[in-house]
Amino acid sequence: MKSSIPKIDYEIISNQENISFNDELKKFNYAISHYGFLLLKNTPIDKKIKKNILKTYKAFFDLSFEKKNKVNMALTSSNRGWGAPHGEQVNPEYNPDYKEIFDSGPHQEVKEEFRDLRYYSKNLWPDQLPYFEENINNYYDLCTDIGMNVLSFIEHSLNFSKNFFRDKFENQMSLLRCNYYPPRKSTLSNKNYGIAPHTDYGCLTILITDNNPGLEIKNPSNDWELVLPEEGEVVVNFGDMLELWSNKKIKATSHRVYGNNNKRFSIPFFFNPQYDTIISKKNNIVAGEYLSKKYDSTYAHKKK
Repeated sequence: MKSSIPKIDYEIISNQENISFNDELKKFNYAISHYGFLLLKNTPIDKKIKKNILKTYKAFFDLSFEKKNKVNMALTSSNRGWGAPHGEQVNPEYNPDYKEIFDSGPHQEVKEEFRDLRYYSKNLWPDQLPYFEENINNYYDLCTDIGMNVLSFIEHSLNFSKNFFRDKFENQMSLLRCNYYPPRKSTLSNKNYGIAPHTDYGCLTILITDNNPGLEIKNPSNDWELVLPEEGEVVVNFGDMLELWSNKKIKATSHRVYGNNNKRFSIPFFFNPQYDTIISKKNNIVAGEYLSKKYDSTYAHKKK
């Protein structure tokens, strides 16, 4: 069964002089306003890059508990490193999520005024895996470039000024993650999800998976729809922050992963602006304060 989620050609909308640009932008406008999700084809995330980054993360999750625990984010005040099972709860109406995670943030130097903020903390890296840090940081930078291009499409879509978003992401609070969903146990209840129904609370998300199905979204008909990207397609969705920032012209869509009998890996890149960005002048909402409150209410070790 093919997904009905709109498919956008990244190569076309990256070149605004392309004769097909306006037609592709119409599809893009529908995707951001009605679906809140889209499938992006012809991105720089090719088969080789995808295989390499999945292999990199899988090597980490194959480590023993003792080795993973050396970079356990629960031992810190931030969200860097390994998140153990049930370490996150995205929806308080459900049990903590049935998954493990590995989170990393910006690796570039940030402004002095941000350096002591806990969600600009330095990344934690396992010392047993050569090239782990390099591979992840390279992928982080690639997703940053794609994210800026998607925001450029949004500038056209919403008639914002050119490069409206660019300076707001100079000291981004973006987060790169790998989710590891273990096989679902038969003893789990319907209150246990790999990740419970939720909307992302950041700006936009760029997602690849290991091709094992699992992600479902609430489509415009208010039905749960399984997301089934074809080979080479990247999932993009939009979060609460961008919905606020656009005065609800962009939709943040609820989604979930229930889990099944197979292991599943997914790699979302949560693209978020720098701390002091005002995302709502009307309500005086500051991006970093907004994100920090969300993090503090989601991560188990931050609730304690």
